[in-house]
Amino acid sequence: MSDLTKVDFHSHTYYSLLRIPKMKGIHFFQDSAISPKLLVKVARRRKLGAIALTDHDNMNGIKPFLHYASKFGDIVPIVGQEVTKYDQNRRAWAHVLVYGLRKIPWKMRFNPLPEFLEYLDDNNAIYVLAHPFDLSQSAPAGGYDSKTHKINLSVLKRIGMVEIINGLQPKRHNYLAQIISRELGIPGIAGGDSHQPKMIGRCYTYTEGTTEEEILEYLRKVKKSPKNHQIQTKGTGSTFDTWEQWIYYLFVNLDFNIHYDIYRHLNPEAPQKILDPVYDKLYFNTPMFSKILVKAAIQYIYTAIKLGMRIWVPRMYKKTDKKELRILRSLIDNQAMNENRGNQPIEIPYLEEELLSL
Repeated sequence: MSDLTKVDFHSHTYYSLLRIPKMKGIHFFQDSAISPKLLVKVARRRKLGAIALTDHDNMNGIKPFLHYASKFGDIVPIVGQEVTKYDQNRRAWAHVLVYGLRKIPWKMRFNPLPEFLEYLDDNNAIYVLAHPFDLSQSAPAGGYDSKTHKINLSVLKRIGMVEIINGLQPKRHNYLAQIISRELGIPGIAGGDSHQPKMIGRCYTYTEGTTEEEILEYLRKVKKSPKNHQIQTKGTGSTFDTWEQWIYYLFVNLDFNIHYDIYRHLNPEAPQKILDPVYDKLYFNTPMFSKILVKAAIQYIYTAIKLGMRIWVPRMYKKTDKKELRILRSLIDNQAMNENRGNQPIEIPYLEEELLSL
């Protein structure tokens, strides 16, 4: 593997704006406090050969990202974006990692999926379905139907490449994505989905090429003929500690987020103001005294959320167990997959007893 390049295909900086579901209008919050400079520095420290910046729904961090990658000179920067694809009702439906484009029209993400993918094909972009089985979401993650919990075969095959190892997803959800990749013969990649420094380089993909163009061209070859090109991934999913570290990192950098929110309005190169962003309401229009109180209470707020997670996470796992069983039942019942796997059994270590009853 010495001649292959280690690439983390999924990372975020403080330019990343994640849409908050179940809220009227378009509400966002900064889901990362990593600066572009820190992203590059940590990627070099983790011995990555390349790293892709895939902020949510904007590319405002690309300029400083490319600057610092060029300054250090020993890591390949890959320009990307994690696009939130919406359904017909303009509700969040899936996240699609897009590489090879410097700009994606905002309205394009509201177009029907075939039109959106056709636009990407016309512009020679590479696209991958991110965390296809994010079962913790109320909205589907693209790999399955959230109502029937049946696998979206047509969607998975049309997109043609999935993220099989995501550093922020539980191991069980990554395992489900790996099964689908194997059963359908769809190639997969790995990415850290880093929202805090410790997650950078947590998961990575071995690819050919030493430049952005060569790496993306290799992905095109793998996607076009996966049987002729074997792609190797490495990494693991998240644990409870991973989520705690992410939340804590956001909280201890809350004052930085406040300053950045003001900076965003004063600096024309920073992300432009979006309709009703949450930080505008909470911080930008909030008196400084209130900001100081919030900062002083950070540790107490974090402790309260930490205790809440101790209660919420076990309940979430119970709900996702049922979703996983329904998806696996759909997988086993689908005869189309038998052509790819022959008579090989589907192994689900943590659900063996439940599978026996199917």
